Amino acid sequence: MMADGKDKRARRRKNNSNRITEINNFLSFGGTLKVLSESECESIHKTVLQILSEIGLSEISKKTKEVATNAGAFIQNDRLCFPKAMIEEAIAGLSHPVILHGQKSENDLQIGGKEVYFGTGGATPTILDHKTNQFRETTLTDLFDNARLIDKLENVDFFSRTVIARDIKSQRDLDLNTMFASLRGTTKHVMTSVSNANYVKEIRKILDHIQSEVKAKNNKNLISLNTNHVVSPLRFDPDSCDVLIEGVKSGIPINVNTFAQVGASSVVTLAGAIAQTLAETMAGMILGWMVDKNATLIFGPRPMITDLRTGAISGGSAEQPIATAMAGQMAQFYGFANSAISGATDSKAPDSQASFEKATNIQMAALSGVNLITQACGSLASLMATSFTASVIDNDMLGVIRRSCGKLEINKTTLGLDSIKNVVNGDGHFLGQPETYDRMRSDYLYPNISDRQNYEDWIDAGSPDIVETAKNKVSEILKKNNADHLQPDTIRSINELI
Repeated sequence: MMADGKDKRARRRKNNSNRITEINNFLSFGGTLKVLSESECESIHKTVLQILSEIGLSEISKKTKEVATNAGAFIQNDRLCFPKAMIEEAIAGLSHPVILHGQKSENDLQIGGKEVYFGTGGATPTILDHKTNQFRETTLTDLFDNARLIDKLENVDFFSRTVIARDIKSQRDLDLNTMFASLRGTTKHVMTSVSNANYVKEIRKILDHIQSEVKAKNNKNLISLNTNHVVSPLRFDPDSCDVLIEGVKSGIPINVNTFAQVGASSVVTLAGAIAQTLAETMAGMILGWMVDKNATLIFGPRPMITDLRTGAISGGSAEQPIATAMAGQMAQFYGFANSAISGATDSKAPDSQASFEKATNIQMAALSGVNLITQACGSLASLMATSFTASVIDNDMLGVIRRSCGKLEINKTTLGLDSIKNVVNGDGHFLGQPETYDRMRSDYLYPNISDRQNYEDWIDAGSPDIVETAKNKVSEILKKNNADHLQPDTIRSINELI
């Protein structure tokens, strides 16, 4: 069985790589960074199988138990376990491309191969106000404004809920208004969450209204639901599992996420922590697959490093990029459409610390093969704060990372032997060559706010600081973007539903 599973996974990975026939240099493609050998991937996978088949997970909800046992899972010592053959069958069934839609087709995301996209995330309780430069509690208006801002940042591909609307007290109202404010603010794909399975049908009704307006069929995935179905170590979250089940039944894509702290709620060694996190995530994938073999499920292992001196999360740690890259490579090993957190800096300001922690982590995540990189834009303070200013700065950073992950074009034309001969026997420089002008835009990225002036011009311009430049850009975007892509009648009818 193990050998068959290994051969099938190899064939799936080869087939996925052959799907891409046309490459745009400004799209990112990962999977080139291998922090694990093939044999190490197999060892981790074997451990995942053992965890799920021999140890299992506790705290099983009634719905989860019914779905799982009817499909062939079994209860052992009050823990839900999965037969190895079932796990391999589920992996094979879930290894396929996924499309997540935006309200405009140019915002659609195809994942499940080597594609890399960047987005927001965090659901933070605080925001670093770009006007006062002070931390404060977050509101629904902040969420809407953040969505409007992200809508105009070209290197941010999707909008995952960034802040908690703390001015809304009812959990139902919070869930529904969070989704609607996000969809009103941006035409990009939206990721949000639901706290209770009973709210999923209401979410579906709101989606149907919007999809009717944008002429999208019911299988258009304008949103996906973030679920954290496990409380590490190896305990189900009953409410989240029920949301996962109802979400699948409603045809909504599910981000199957787990969030274990290495050394606290998972094993202290990176190898063990990755194996445990993969097993916990796999349990949610299998649960969704049991409900519907055609479910759209996105594999989201999130091994988060702990500062063992304090017990706090340290997303900017030296070990975090390694853990994320290991998880990303294992997702590619399985052939899953996948996501991961990357960019969870520990810095409290959009400063040099934030920049190097984010860039190092996100670059490794992208190169390892993570499809959807969340928290890549605007995150501060170990996932406890969001910053509009940081979002604009991060947009430039993500452009650089996107470009560095582009496909290289090596052929007779790009090797440029004829150009070299012409130049050395002519003007002695390439600036006047036709191909230099032609490729100036197609092959090179130019930043929005990063400064490239010479020193004298920079002084004459008032020595602008990137933080101040970013703040001005935030104000400019929010002033211009009215987020008027939904018709007033649609907004009115949805407000009545909420």
